[in-house]
Amino acid sequence: MEKLDLANVIEIGRIRKVLIEHPDLLSMFELLVIVANKRLNEEKIVDRMAIEDYTEPELSDHESDED
Repeated sequence: MEKLDLANVIEIGRIRKVLIEHPDLLSMFELLVIVANKRLNEEKIVDRMAIEDYTEPELSDHESDED
């Protein structure tokens, strides 16, 4: 499986540029990116997919559309 990396997201670079003047916030942001990367790349075992209930859609008979 290909690993994802939030550093490749354009907005991450922009946020870093804004936070460069605030070292405390920048370090917190960097930690947040590290944690997010780890969680994105965790492999989770899926036992089964949830089955959604099927609901029949209400379709128009076109005669009532003219009213």
